[in-house]
Amino acid sequence: MRHRLCRMKLLFRSLCASVFLLPFLSANAAEEPAHPLKPMLWKIEGKGLTKPSYLFGTIHLGSGPLGKLHPTAEKAFQECDVLYTEIPSDEKTQLAITQQLVRKDNKTLVQSIGEKLKNQVETELQAINPALDITPFQPMKTWVMAVSLPMLKAQLAGEESMDATLWKSAEEAEKQTDSIETAASQLGLFDQFNEEEQIILLGETVRLMKEDRAAKKDSMQILIDAYVSGEVDAIKKEMDKGIAEMAKGEHKELGERFYQKLLTDRDRSMAETIAKKLADTPAKCHFFAAGAAHFAGDVSIRSHLEKQGYKITRIEK
Repeated sequence: MRHRLCRMKLLFRSLCASVFLLPFLSANAAEEPAHPLKPMLWKIEGKGLTKPSYLFGTIHLGSGPLGKLHPTAEKAFQECDVLYTEIPSDEKTQLAITQQLVRKDNKTLVQSIGEKLKNQVETELQAINPALDITPFQPMKTWVMAVSLPMLKAQLAGEESMDATLWKSAEEAEKQTDSIETAASQLGLFDQFNEEEQIILLGETVRLMKEDRAAKKDSMQILIDAYVSGEVDAIKKEMDKGIAEMAKGEHKELGERFYQKLLTDRDRSMAETIAKKLADTPAKCHFFAAGAAHFAGDVSIRSHLEKQGYKITRIEK
Protein backbone atom coordinates (compact mmCIF):
# COMPACT_ATOMS: atom_id res chain seq x y z
CA MET A 1 0.00 0.00 0.00
CA ARG A 2 2.84 2.38 0.91
CA HIS A 3 4.54 1.76 -2.44
CA ARG A 4 1.27 2.41 -4.25
CA LEU A 5 0.80 5.74 -2.45
CA CYS A 6 4.35 6.79 -3.34
CA ARG A 7 3.72 5.87 -6.97
CA MET A 8 0.45 7.81 -6.96
CA LYS A 9 2.18 10.87 -5.49
CA LEU A 10 4.83 10.68 -8.21
CA LEU A 11 2.13 10.50 -10.88
CA PHE A 12 0.28 13.40 -9.30
CA ARG A 13 3.38 15.61 -9.28
CA SER A 14 4.12 14.61 -12.85
CA LEU A 15 0.53 15.33 -13.85
CA CYS A 16 0.52 18.80 -12.28
CA ALA A 17 3.75 19.64 -14.09
CA SER A 18 2.73 18.48 -17.52
CA VAL A 19 -0.62 19.93 -18.55
CA PHE A 20 0.92 21.84 -21.47
CA LEU A 21 4.52 20.62 -21.52
CA LEU A 22 6.62 18.31 -23.71
CA PRO A 23 9.55 16.03 -22.71
CA PHE A 24 12.26 17.62 -20.54
CA LEU A 25 16.01 17.15 -20.92
CA SER A 26 18.45 19.12 -18.73
CA ALA A 27 20.53 21.86 -20.29
CA ASN A 28 24.25 22.27 -19.69
CA ALA A 29 24.44 23.94 -16.27
CA ALA A 30 27.61 25.83 -17.26
CA GLU A 31 25.63 27.69 -19.91
CA GLU A 32 22.67 28.55 -17.69
CA PRO A 33 22.07 31.91 -16.01
CA ALA A 34 21.46 31.88 -12.25
CA HIS A 35 17.79 32.78 -12.71
CA PRO A 36 15.40 33.89 -15.49
CA LEU A 37 16.67 36.98 -17.30
CA LYS A 38 13.35 38.79 -16.87
CA PRO A 39 10.61 38.03 -14.35
CA MET A 40 7.27 36.77 -15.64
CA LEU A 41 5.67 39.33 -13.37
CA TRP A 42 2.76 41.77 -13.64
CA LYS A 43 1.54 44.30 -11.08
CA ILE A 44 -2.21 44.60 -10.39
CA GLU A 45 -3.53 48.00 -9.35
CA GLY A 46 -6.75 50.00 -9.29
CA LYS A 47 -10.39 49.21 -8.59
CA GLY A 48 -10.16 49.93 -4.86
CA LEU A 49 -6.92 48.06 -4.11
CA THR A 50 -5.01 49.83 -1.35
CA LYS A 51 -1.75 48.10 -2.22
CA PRO A 52 -0.53 46.40 -5.42
CA SER A 53 -0.83 42.66 -5.98
CA TYR A 54 0.98 40.49 -8.53
CA LEU A 55 0.50 37.92 -11.27
CA PHE A 56 3.46 35.57 -11.71
CA GLY A 57 3.93 33.11 -14.56
CA THR A 58 5.55 29.78 -13.71
CA ILE A 59 6.69 26.88 -15.86
CA HIS A 60 5.93 24.01 -13.43
CA LEU A 61 9.61 22.95 -13.31
CA GLY A 62 12.42 23.86 -10.97
CA SER A 63 15.95 22.99 -12.12
CA GLY A 64 18.79 25.26 -13.20
CA PRO A 65 17.68 28.89 -13.67
CA LEU A 66 14.12 27.80 -12.91
CA GLY A 67 15.15 26.93 -9.37
CA LYS A 68 15.58 30.56 -8.32
CA LEU A 69 13.26 33.50 -8.80
CA HIS A 70 14.42 36.63 -10.57
CA PRO A 71 15.28 39.14 -7.78
CA THR A 72 12.32 41.36 -8.72
CA ALA A 73 9.91 38.42 -8.54
CA GLU A 74 11.49 37.37 -5.25
CA LYS A 75 10.94 40.87 -3.85
CA ALA A 76 7.29 40.84 -4.91
CA PHE A 77 6.84 37.41 -3.34
CA GLN A 78 8.38 38.59 -0.07
CA GLU A 79 5.99 41.57 -0.06
CA CYS A 80 2.90 39.44 -0.44
CA ASP A 81 0.51 38.49 2.34
CA VAL A 82 -1.08 35.61 0.44
CA LEU A 83 0.36 33.16 -2.11
CA TYR A 84 -1.97 31.47 -4.59
CA THR A 85 -0.90 28.59 -6.82
CA GLU A 86 -3.13 26.91 -9.40
CA ILE A 87 -3.98 24.12 -6.95
CA PRO A 88 -2.83 23.50 -3.37
CA SER A 89 0.62 21.95 -3.03
CA ASP A 90 0.16 20.51 0.44
CA GLU A 91 0.57 16.81 1.12
CA LYS A 92 -3.01 16.39 2.31
CA THR A 93 -4.42 17.61 -1.01
CA GLN A 94 -2.11 15.38 -3.03
CA LEU A 95 -3.14 12.28 -1.12
CA ALA A 96 -6.83 13.22 -1.16
CA ILE A 97 -7.11 13.39 -4.94
CA THR A 98 -5.22 10.22 -5.85
CA GLN A 99 -8.51 8.41 -6.45
CA GLN A 100 -9.17 10.75 -9.38
CA LEU A 101 -6.21 9.14 -11.13
CA VAL A 102 -7.50 5.56 -10.82
CA ARG A 103 -9.63 3.86 -13.46
CA LYS A 104 -13.30 3.25 -12.69
CA ASP A 105 -14.12 1.01 -15.70
CA ASN A 106 -12.83 -2.30 -14.26
CA LYS A 107 -10.14 -2.40 -16.95
CA THR A 108 -6.39 -2.10 -16.83
CA LEU A 109 -4.66 0.56 -18.89
CA VAL A 110 -3.40 -2.02 -21.39
CA GLN A 111 -6.84 -3.61 -21.75
CA SER A 112 -8.12 -0.20 -22.79
CA ILE A 113 -5.33 1.02 -25.07
CA GLY A 114 -4.40 -2.31 -26.70
CA GLU A 115 -1.06 -4.02 -27.31
CA LYS A 116 0.12 -1.77 -30.15
CA LEU A 117 -0.12 1.46 -28.17
CA LYS A 118 1.12 -0.33 -25.05
CA ASN A 119 4.31 -1.26 -26.91
CA GLN A 120 4.73 2.32 -28.13
CA VAL A 121 4.32 3.64 -24.59
CA GLU A 122 6.86 1.17 -23.26
CA THR A 123 9.34 2.24 -25.94
CA GLU A 124 9.12 5.80 -24.63
CA LEU A 125 9.29 4.65 -21.01
CA GLN A 126 12.44 2.66 -21.73
CA ALA A 127 13.96 5.62 -23.56
CA ILE A 128 13.58 7.47 -20.26
CA ASN A 129 14.90 4.56 -18.19
CA PRO A 130 15.54 1.02 -19.52
CA ALA A 131 14.14 -0.43 -16.28
CA LEU A 132 10.71 1.15 -16.76
CA ASP A 133 7.63 -0.61 -18.13
CA ILE A 134 3.91 0.03 -18.10
CA THR A 135 3.13 -2.18 -15.07
CA PRO A 136 2.99 0.60 -12.42
CA PHE A 137 0.56 2.55 -14.62
CA GLN A 138 -1.95 -0.26 -15.11
CA PRO A 139 -4.51 1.10 -12.58
CA MET A 140 -4.29 4.62 -14.02
CA LYS A 141 -6.76 6.40 -16.28
CA THR A 142 -5.57 6.76 -19.86
CA TRP A 143 -5.31 10.55 -19.63
CA VAL A 144 -3.01 10.19 -16.61
CA MET A 145 -0.57 8.21 -18.73
CA ALA A 146 -0.86 10.79 -21.52
CA VAL A 147 0.00 13.78 -19.35
CA SER A 148 2.47 12.02 -17.03
CA LEU A 149 4.69 10.46 -19.68
CA PRO A 150 6.30 13.65 -21.03
CA MET A 151 7.38 14.82 -17.56
CA LEU A 152 8.38 11.47 -16.10
CA LYS A 153 12.11 11.92 -16.68
CA ALA A 154 12.15 15.19 -14.74
CA GLN A 155 10.09 13.71 -11.92
CA LEU A 156 12.28 10.62 -11.59
CA ALA A 157 15.27 12.96 -11.34
CA GLY A 158 13.66 14.62 -8.33
CA GLU A 159 12.48 17.81 -10.01
CA GLU A 160 10.32 20.01 -7.81
CA SER A 161 8.12 22.52 -9.57
CA MET A 162 8.49 26.25 -9.12
CA ASP A 163 4.92 26.27 -7.81
CA ALA A 164 5.66 23.70 -5.10
CA THR A 165 8.81 25.58 -4.07
CA LEU A 166 6.85 28.82 -3.74
CA TRP A 167 4.22 27.07 -1.63
CA LYS A 168 6.87 25.63 0.67
CA SER A 169 8.58 29.04 1.00
CA ALA A 170 5.25 30.68 1.83
CA GLU A 171 4.57 28.12 4.55
CA GLU A 172 8.05 28.60 6.01
CA ALA A 173 7.50 32.38 6.04
CA GLU A 174 4.09 31.81 7.66
CA LYS A 175 2.31 33.50 4.78
CA GLN A 176 -1.28 32.64 4.00
CA THR A 177 -1.60 30.05 1.21
CA ASP A 178 -4.55 29.50 -1.09
CA SER A 179 -5.29 28.28 -4.60
CA ILE A 180 -6.91 29.68 -7.74
CA GLU A 181 -8.50 26.33 -8.61
CA THR A 182 -9.16 23.09 -6.76
CA ALA A 183 -7.30 19.91 -7.59
CA ALA A 184 -10.62 18.17 -8.19
CA SER A 185 -11.83 20.76 -10.70
CA GLN A 186 -8.51 20.92 -12.56
CA LEU A 187 -8.10 17.16 -12.88
CA GLY A 188 -11.80 16.78 -13.62
CA LEU A 189 -11.23 18.60 -16.91
CA PHE A 190 -9.49 15.51 -18.26
CA ASP A 191 -12.43 13.30 -17.34
CA GLN A 192 -14.55 15.33 -19.76
CA PHE A 193 -12.76 13.53 -22.59
CA ASN A 194 -14.17 10.07 -23.29
CA GLU A 195 -11.97 6.98 -23.38
CA GLU A 196 -11.56 7.02 -27.15
CA GLU A 197 -10.41 10.63 -26.99
CA GLN A 198 -8.03 9.87 -24.13
CA ILE A 199 -6.47 7.07 -26.18
CA ILE A 200 -5.96 9.52 -29.06
CA LEU A 201 -4.32 12.01 -26.67
CA LEU A 202 -1.97 9.29 -25.44
CA GLY A 203 -1.18 8.21 -29.00
CA GLU A 204 -0.40 11.82 -29.97
CA THR A 205 1.84 12.23 -26.91
CA VAL A 206 3.80 9.12 -27.87
CA ARG A 207 4.04 10.24 -31.50
CA LEU A 208 5.44 13.65 -30.58
CA MET A 209 7.94 12.14 -28.16
CA LYS A 210 9.10 9.67 -30.79
CA GLU A 211 9.47 12.42 -33.40
CA ASP A 212 11.49 14.55 -30.97
CA ARG A 213 13.85 11.65 -30.25
CA ALA A 214 14.32 10.91 -33.95
CA ALA A 215 15.07 14.56 -34.71
CA LYS A 216 17.30 14.89 -31.63
CA LYS A 217 15.05 17.78 -30.72
CA ASP A 218 14.38 18.94 -27.19
CA SER A 219 11.03 20.72 -27.29
CA MET A 220 10.98 21.14 -23.53
CA GLN A 221 14.34 22.87 -23.51
CA ILE A 222 13.16 25.24 -26.23
CA LEU A 223 10.20 26.17 -24.02
CA ILE A 224 12.46 26.52 -20.98
CA ASP A 225 14.77 28.83 -22.94
CA ALA A 226 11.78 30.95 -23.94
CA TYR A 227 10.75 31.18 -20.29
CA VAL A 228 14.26 32.03 -19.09
CA SER A 229 14.44 34.81 -21.69
CA GLY A 230 11.42 36.40 -20.05
CA GLU A 231 9.82 37.09 -23.43
CA VAL A 232 6.08 36.46 -23.21
CA ASP A 233 5.71 36.32 -26.99
CA ALA A 234 8.32 33.55 -27.14
CA ILE A 235 6.38 31.53 -24.56
CA LYS A 236 3.16 32.00 -26.53
CA LYS A 237 4.86 30.99 -29.77
CA GLU A 238 6.16 27.73 -28.31
CA MET A 239 2.88 26.89 -26.61
CA ASP A 240 0.93 27.53 -29.80
CA LYS A 241 3.38 25.36 -31.72
CA GLY A 242 2.80 22.45 -29.34
CA ILE A 243 -0.97 22.79 -29.48
CA ALA A 244 -0.85 23.10 -33.28
CA GLU A 245 0.86 19.70 -33.47
CA MET A 246 -2.10 18.20 -31.60
CA ALA A 247 -4.62 20.00 -33.78
CA LYS A 248 -3.32 18.72 -37.11
CA GLY A 249 -5.15 16.43 -39.49
CA GLU A 250 -7.86 14.04 -38.33
CA HIS A 251 -7.53 15.12 -34.68
CA LYS A 252 -7.92 18.84 -35.32
CA GLU A 253 -11.26 19.15 -33.51
CA LEU A 254 -9.99 17.24 -30.49
CA GLY A 255 -6.82 19.34 -30.32
CA GLU A 256 -8.79 22.57 -30.47
CA ARG A 257 -11.22 21.36 -27.79
CA PHE A 258 -8.30 20.28 -25.61
CA TYR A 259 -6.80 23.78 -25.94
CA GLN A 260 -10.17 25.41 -25.23
CA LYS A 261 -10.84 23.45 -22.04
CA LEU A 262 -7.35 23.46 -20.58
CA LEU A 263 -6.31 27.02 -21.44
CA THR A 264 -8.95 29.38 -22.86
CA ASP A 265 -11.83 28.40 -20.54
CA ARG A 266 -9.56 28.22 -17.50
CA ASP A 267 -8.12 31.69 -18.21
CA ARG A 268 -11.62 33.08 -17.89
CA SER A 269 -12.57 31.18 -14.74
CA MET A 270 -9.20 31.78 -13.08
CA ALA A 271 -9.51 35.53 -13.76
CA GLU A 272 -12.95 35.51 -12.12
CA THR A 273 -11.51 33.81 -9.04
CA ILE A 274 -8.57 36.22 -8.88
CA ALA A 275 -10.90 39.22 -9.15
CA LYS A 276 -13.02 37.88 -6.30
CA LYS A 277 -9.97 37.33 -4.09
CA LEU A 278 -8.79 40.87 -4.78
CA ALA A 279 -12.23 42.37 -4.08
CA ASP A 280 -12.67 40.40 -0.86
CA THR A 281 -9.39 41.60 0.68
CA PRO A 282 -8.24 44.75 -1.17
CA ALA A 283 -5.85 45.73 1.63
CA LYS A 284 -3.74 42.59 1.22
CA CYS A 285 -0.92 41.97 -1.24
CA HIS A 286 -1.80 38.88 -3.29
CA PHE A 287 0.73 36.88 -5.31
CA PHE A 288 -1.02 34.73 -7.93
CA ALA A 289 1.30 32.09 -9.44
CA ALA A 290 0.06 30.12 -12.46
CA GLY A 291 1.52 28.65 -15.63
CA ALA A 292 3.03 31.38 -17.83
CA ALA A 293 0.79 30.34 -20.74
CA HIS A 294 -2.19 31.70 -18.78
CA PHE A 295 -0.71 35.21 -19.00
CA ALA A 296 0.45 35.07 -22.64
CA GLY A 297 -1.42 36.24 -25.72
CA ASP A 298 -4.05 38.87 -26.39
CA VAL A 299 -6.71 36.88 -24.53
CA SER A 300 -5.46 35.68 -21.15
CA ILE A 301 -5.97 36.13 -17.43
CA ARG A 302 -4.43 39.59 -17.85
CA SER A 303 -6.91 40.75 -20.48
CA HIS A 304 -9.88 39.40 -18.51
CA LEU A 305 -8.78 41.33 -15.42
CA GLU A 306 -8.26 44.49 -17.47
CA LYS A 307 -11.83 44.19 -18.74
CA GLN A 308 -12.96 44.14 -15.11
CA GLY A 309 -11.23 47.46 -14.49
CA TYR A 310 -7.86 46.47 -13.06
CA LYS A 311 -4.63 48.05 -14.28
CA ILE A 312 -2.12 45.33 -15.22
CA THR A 313 1.52 46.43 -15.75
CA ARG A 314 4.40 44.18 -16.82
CA ILE A 315 7.50 44.42 -14.62
CA GLU A 316 10.57 43.43 -16.65
CA LYS A 317 13.50 44.56 -14.47
